[in-house]
Amino acid sequence: MAQKHLSSGDSINILSANNPSNIPAQALFKDAQLEVMRLYLPAAKHIAAHRVDGTITIFCIEGQVEIQTDHASKILHTGDLMYLAASASHALTAIDDSSLLVTIALQGSAHQADA
Repeated sequence: MAQKHLSSGDSINILSANNPSNIPAQALFKDAQLEVMRLYLPAAKHIAAHRVDGTITIFCIEGQVEIQTDHASKILHTGDLMYLAASASHALTAIDDSSLLVTIALQGSAHQADA
């Protein structure tokens, strides 16, 4: 069953440990300019390098995730926030079971896998 997106004025507790094991991503809301999702990554899960035209923030709610960019590799720990400029290539690898809050500025954005 599809997850209902939040409507204006709705709220959700993103810190709760409710992680249905069969749902790797939970879209919280999306409109013409912004998308927000909670991403669940079990330990050792890898997401290949990709780009998004819009700017991105990645907030580590729990766990540890290595983010590889064209310039560096950084580990996000619980409570860390990373900003990525539009079109910045990035890959993710979960070190521990992890949960991330990802925001994407959508105006004029498109998602592309790196070749």
